[in-house]
Amino acid sequence: MLSLDATSESAPKSVFATLSPDVLILCAGAIPHAAPLVEQNFEQFSRNWNSDVKMSLLFSQAALTIPLPPGATVILISSGAAIGGSPLSGGYSGSKRTQMFIAHYAQQEAERLHLDVRFLALAPAGLMPETDLGKTAVEAYASSVGLSATDFLKRRGSSQTPEDVANAIVKFASNPRSREGNVFLISGKGIEALP
Repeated sequence: MLSLDATSESAPKSVFATLSPDVLILCAGAIPHAAPLVEQNFEQFSRNWNSDVKMSLLFSQAALTIPLPPGATVILISSGAAIGGSPLSGGYSGSKRTQMFIAHYAQQEAERLHLDVRFLALAPAGLMPETDLGKTAVEAYASSVGLSATDFLKRRGSSQTPEDVANAIVKFASNPRSREGNVFLISGKGIEALP
């Protein structure tokens, strides 16, 4: 077992010195500070830039420079908030969009360097109240409109589940070139490629 801070500059080197993964899934980050824009200081607003984006950048760079073995896949877990926004989450939406850009840029660099490494960003489309992040978001948004969490979720309707996301990850990890593109939205309707 390897325990480390994934946002440390030395984290990728430590991980890749211990193992050379065929599949690397970056699915970690901070729960954003939930408050209206005018109530957030910059440290709160940038929380996800300093965790989610930093980790994605460091590991993607290392996957290109160490590099990972031919045929390896790097999957960055983004969010549908990168498309639709998330006004009570500060810089969360922008950080999640940047993860999509990182996947694009890293793929372009892999091709330029003639590396057989695939970079993907997968974005769950909606809130998942079964997760800590989803529960926090549901409570914040429900409170902002004067609803209970239960009533808020009823109004929103169904979304993808953690199992849907896990199944998509397994699908892409097993066959990363099964679809064109490298950024995908996962919803209750399935998987959709994004430009």
